[in-house]
Amino acid sequence: MGNCVSRLFLDLIPQWPDRLAARCRDESLSYAELGRLVRGMGGVVRSLGAGPGSCVLLASPDSFSFLAGFWGCILGGAVAAPVNSRLPQDDYSVCIAEIRPSLVVAPPGHCALEAAREAGVAALALDDASLPGLAEGAAPVSPFPSQADDVALLLVTSGTTGHPKVVPHTQAHFFAVAEHIGNFMGLRADDVVLCSAKMSHAYGLFMSLLLPLQVGATVVLDPDKPSAPRTLELLVREKVSVLASVPALFGLMLLALEDTVRLDSLRLCMSSGEALPEAVHAAWQEATGLEMWSGYGATETMTFVIGSRPPETQPGKAGRAIPPYEAVVLDADNRPAPSGVPGHLGIRGPTVMTGYRNAPQWTRKVFTPDGFYLTGDMAVEEDGVFTILGRMDDMFKAGGLWVSPVRVENALLSHEAVAQCAVTGGAAAGFSLVRAHVVLKDGRELDDALRAKLREHAAARLPESMIPTDIVQLEALPLTASGKVKRYKLKHGA
Repeated sequence: MGNCVSRLFLDLIPQWPDRLAARCRDESLSYAELGRLVRGMGGVVRSLGAGPGSCVLLASPDSFSFLAGFWGCILGGAVAAPVNSRLPQDDYSVCIAEIRPSLVVAPPGHCALEAAREAGVAALALDDASLPGLAEGAAPVSPFPSQADDVALLLVTSGTTGHPKVVPHTQAHFFAVAEHIGNFMGLRADDVVLCSAKMSHAYGLFMSLLLPLQVGATVVLDPDKPSAPRTLELLVREKVSVLASVPALFGLMLLALEDTVRLDSLRLCMSSGEALPEAVHAAWQEATGLEMWSGYGATETMTFVIGSRPPETQPGKAGRAIPPYEAVVLDADNRPAPSGVPGHLGIRGPTVMTGYRNAPQWTRKVFTPDGFYLTGDMAVEEDGVFTILGRMDDMFKAGGLWVSPVRVENALLSHEAVAQCAVTGGAAAGFSLVRAHVVLKDGRELDDALRAKLREHAAARLPESMIPTDIVQLEALPLTASGKVKRYKLKHGA
């Protein structure tokens, strides 16, 4: 099997040395140039004490320096641990204490470097301006003879529940993603790929760093925080053909999309991160003429494990298990639930982690005796097609009956006044209720008349127990760095 960086990237460069590997802020890198930078950064990392088996914490934004630093770490046998580049210093201190890196890499002046110094850990200030000089001044590292089960990557969960954990992935996982998800996505050498999810997250990592580079495509990197106007600008300017994003950003792009904006270069649009509302799916298809692809995965699986692509895509449904992954809906006793009956979604396959790092108590909770990873999502399966109903932690009872936030959100999003929606449980006078948090279109205000219309709209599409009792207006939904709704903040009024 060998080193994944060498086999899946460097060994392929002779096929397309002059093709553009990456674009970032109007600058370009060819495959040959990026290959030299990766080998050089492998030498830099090694010279700073991060040898085989040690960890390197990367707090860099999406950039050439992230690509070269990340691949360089793994090429030399170190473990890459990318983290969000926009955290406060205290969070980096926590990450350093948990991951125990030999080296912290971040841009000059970044607070992660100060956290490293306070912890007595070696630090490297690296950005795209300093990258060439550092890489070219180091002795290139030779590929470390990695084994299939060697840990190559540590990912920190996005923490939608407020309890992040560290997830290890191995060399073998990179090869499995390249093969199985590479076949599912079918990227081409002439593709220009943009993923709004950052490379500190699994979705952004394999969509930006792995899948495009193994076929000789071009990846567009955006160091800035994703926004609808910025993403639309990049789609047009870079002639993006493959867009991977999250439902919340697709919804915001629909609001910002003007008639004069042409997205003619797009051929594939992938949504992942959360369940894609039917209303967003339909509106995007109407606006672009493209039917959405859908992918479901988790940090713990590293990649998509359930997916759908045209013409099999069914709006509102996640799709089928992507071979060789297995998916099953389990009851409270971890037995397969009958078709059509909601339960806990379990996943088994070649990239599922073996356990959380240094957290055996959490690991025991998320695996069944026969090796299925319990995702924490409630789902239902019918004829092999899975529908994600929401996080188990987000499910709640109103009037003694279970409420699926995703189902209520889909109903409200189909109303022409609603741009975004998140549903949580609430309480009033000791009674449980359904509370909908909505962002309205066109500067509208939520008055009693509109609130009544929204409830009437929901009543025509939902069982009585799921009709929102309370509807509140927000200027924007609180989102994680990967674009997921922070429902726990809504529950606590934050």
